[in-house]
Amino acid sequence: MEIYEILDKVAATTTREEKMNVLVDNDCLALRDLMQINFDNNLKIHISKNLPWEPNMEATKSLKEVTKFLVPLSKGDIEQERADKSFTSLLEAIHPMDAQLLVDATKGKLKVKGLTTKLIKGVWGDRIIS
Repeated sequence: MEIYEILDKVAATTTREEKMNVLVDNDCLALRDLMQINFDNNLKIHISKNLPWEPNMEATKSLKEVTKFLVPLSKGDIEQERADKSFTSLLEAIHPMDAQLLVDATKGKLKVKGLTTKLIKGVWGDRIIS
């Protein structure tokens, strides 16, 4: 199941417990990374704002496969142009819906019905948000 499908399921559920169960049942590194990027104010992905990218309807990779490539971008120790190019390539390799979620998360603007800091802490405790 892709990350956007997991978050669609979260949005479709009505109770906090159901939302937590969806996240626990579909727990994976990519989901936790996306939550951390969005909710942890101490984590920043060092890319330019409003990077242009083209959605790829024939995704070659999954967000689950590429989150490991975000680590150098979170450290901020590579030049801006290279970081932007790397991030754009990553976005264009994954499903457009996952790519948009990742873009929104880097801005701290991931919007999913019922997905809150309190819910994230309820599922993963302090491991996601420091």
